[in-house]
Amino acid sequence: MATVRTKRALVFAGAGASLDFGAPTTRGLTKAIKAKVLADNWMQHCGSDCAYLKISDGLADYFKGGAEAVNFEHIYHCAHELLFTFAPAPDAVDEYRPILLPFIKRQIVVDEQALRALVGRMAEFIFAELSAVCETPATSLDPLTAFLAKLRVDHITRIYTTNYDDFLLQAAPDLYTGFDPAPSPEPKSFDGGAFWRATDSDGLFHLHGSVHLAFGHPLAGDTDLGALHWFDDRATALRNSSYNGSGNRRMDGSQIIRTAVITGLDKLSRLQQQPLSHYYASMARDALAADIIYVIGSGLGDLHLNTWLGEARRKNPKPPLVFLDWWPNSFLDDTAFELERKPIEMVHALRMLISRHYGGDRYGSGWTLAKDRSCAIWDKGFLAVLKAPAELDHILLQLV
Repeated sequence: MATVRTKRALVFAGAGASLDFGAPTTRGLTKAIKAKVLADNWMQHCGSDCAYLKISDGLADYFKGGAEAVNFEHIYHCAHELLFTFAPAPDAVDEYRPILLPFIKRQIVVDEQALRALVGRMAEFIFAELSAVCETPATSLDPLTAFLAKLRVDHITRIYTTNYDDFLLQAAPDLYTGFDPAPSPEPKSFDGGAFWRATDSDGLFHLHGSVHLAFGHPLAGDTDLGALHWFDDRATALRNSSYNGSGNRRMDGSQIIRTAVITGLDKLSRLQQQPLSHYYASMARDALAADIIYVIGSGLGDLHLNTWLGEARRKNPKPPLVFLDWWPNSFLDDTAFELERKPIEMVHALRMLISRHYGGDRYGSGWTLAKDRSCAIWDKGFLAVLKAPAELDHILLQLV
């Protein structure tokens, strides 16, 4: 007789969960996107290559960190928001007239169509880059498979990722994604009712899009035009990753340009579509129901997601949290003096009281355990902890 699992695990995966398997770093992806934009004939024709450079250079002059501080999400966000500094059509109704327009002045000389083309093409390039790396993982997924299988023995495991790649799904192909698991060459429509009936299924949910989520054919089931569908075949999804229709209206009179991947600095507004809105709502539920939380390789830069991780850690008793990431030396050494945003979020949003101020006890080859034993940090990278399961087992016994 199968064991009835009563405990629940929330796994939240960021970029660091995929780096060892071949996903690019933020800097690497920024460099690749820039090369593609500057070399693309359509970008050159539209003037989007010049728009990209103007935005990138402007941000480099503005940021204290200079060009090294600029990444593709900054550039995408600026290009997207600059679209709504142009005058609307004379006959536009008030709901489609951006309300900040009378009070701001655009200080960059750039064509509106160049920006619109740039926004669409950047999203396509991101999709293509991540789809390509999924073809051949850089290292074996077996340790990841073993980690997930072990966790699932005792826990209903709900995984939420901000990554677009499918390495987690390759490691555990039976994870529920919100779509019909039966193989199909056709795009699959999202069934919200079935999704909410499956809250006790082990699942993997791509909060910001996936290399399998793209735009269905116009008549792909009883769904809205522009809805995202699941494609089992990544190559087919890539061919359907572009969208040329209207955007989603925002309450300030502007729009969200539809893309298959969610990027930029206003992700929460982009989650107001299926299935992403269901994923986000489900993460809130699973966070508050979790008996243990794993945060893997996250920079904690998405404040709308930190909200629910933080709410979970404010429960009484709060669930133990295991933070798996990488620091060049050790977490305590590398965060001893000037704190960056990530360790600040760890303390204040996630209530992880590990620092030079709060202290922490070192265990094994890369663990730091909080004095209150409610959380622990691994600082040698995700793949390294996957290859040291005995150390993880030991630290789990220390948590309360």
